[in-house]
Amino acid sequence: MIKPTLGAASIDEDLELEQQCAASYRATADRYRRLLDEATTPPVRQYIGEMIARCEAFAREGEVSE
Repeated sequence: MIKPTLGAASIDEDLELEQQCAASYRATADRYRRLLDEATTPPVRQYIGEMIARCEAFAREGEVSE
């Protein structure tokens, strides 16, 4: 059985994908921030705030592995 190896190209591709994911999570957090500006009820504002925090945490995870 031949074991696959990780070459430099594969590692670079993985890093690029992680960076794209981090950028996507940051963009999603920005969209939630715009929604937060329009939200009027406390439960909705709380939910949107939690989603912003999650997106920012996911973005940081993607940046850490760079």
